[in-house]
Amino acid sequence: MEALLHGIMLAFGLILPLGVQNVFVFNQGATHKKFTNALPAVITAGVCDTILISLAVAGVSIIILSFEWLRTFIFCMQDFSIR
Repeated sequence: MEALLHGIMLAFGLILPLGVQNVFVFNQGATHKKFTNALPAVITAGVCDTILISLAVAGVSIIILSFEWLRTFIFCMQDFSIR
């Protein structure tokens, strides 16, 4: 059950920022008359999405949580944000 909850939290953590990014890309497409003018924003967003998702799948959280001081800091921040 714990793995399921962590998976759901990771999924929301990856999807929510992408929603804001998609709004930005949509606004770029809506304000520019030509597709080529909006293409840099589209390519940048695509590359950033690919890098972030690849890092998440590769297990960056395991590497980050292997440092005791970082694990303590993250858990304290999580505990602080709940209150």
